[in-house]
Amino acid sequence: MMILKKGRKNPNQHLFVFCPHCGEQTLSTGSLKSFSCKNCSFNFYINTASAGIALIFNENNELLVTRRRYDPAKGMLDFPGGFSEPGETIEDSLKREVKEELDLDISKLTYFSSCPNKYIYKQVTYNIIDFAFICKVKGFDKIKAQDDISDYYFIELLKIDKNQFGLDSPKMIIDQLLTSSKIADKFNFSDRP
Repeated sequence: MMILKKGRKNPNQHLFVFCPHCGEQTLSTGSLKSFSCKNCSFNFYINTASAGIALIFNENNELLVTRRRYDPAKGMLDFPGGFSEPGETIEDSLKREVKEELDLDISKLTYFSSCPNKYIYKQVTYNIIDFAFICKVKGFDKIKAQDDISDYYFIELLKIDKNQFGLDSPKMIIDQLLTSSKIADKFNFSDRP
């Protein structure tokens, strides 16, 4: 367990003060992700969640980006993807999320990288690990913005303004894409299955 170091605080300590087990106002932080009740010794954790990010290029090697419909970062750019559900692999969750958000069917995934992220929703800070995959889809003929995205765009990688992205991990992934040598040759984006 990661013990709190001097100067580092559990980002949720101001929100959780009542024990969910005994109901007393005796909850305190034990680490950056845990809480402990001084009354009944109950412990609970806000563990790191996993999410998938789809990096989808069209036949012109333009990257598919979406606009967030809801908070956090409502109205900002993002990549397709989302959280894994309990019992779901990261690959299956990414296929499900892309289908829900864009009505696209992923035919192939290739792991690209992972990045830590903070997801602040209704004042609760969730630590996330985002797994990015280069994805091929069966075609773009059915594409439409739905679910928790309001729009989508295809943008040349070199023309993407990472400051238009609302969360940190997509910005890191853009930097990684830009610094990867011969990325287009490595993943052969324009090939359709």
